[in-house]
Amino acid sequence: MTHLSDTISKTRVRKLIVTEPKTVAEFLLELDLANDHVVLIDGKRVDLDYQLKENDRVVVLPRIAGG
Repeated sequence: MTHLSDTISKTRVRKLIVTEPKTVAEFLLELDLANDHVVLIDGKRVDLDYQLKENDRVVVLPRIAGG
């Protein structure tokens, strides 16, 4: 079982520059991340087919299940 503290301690911040058009799904694939992550662009959740634009601020979060 993964605890929230484990997830927070593994947080990585990277600055990436997108040099060609790509969707969020392509971006996740490039980062070797599964499509089940939550992706926020400028603070708003977007779908996998969202086309990244210049100066988009992207946040990728793992899904967290609770109970």
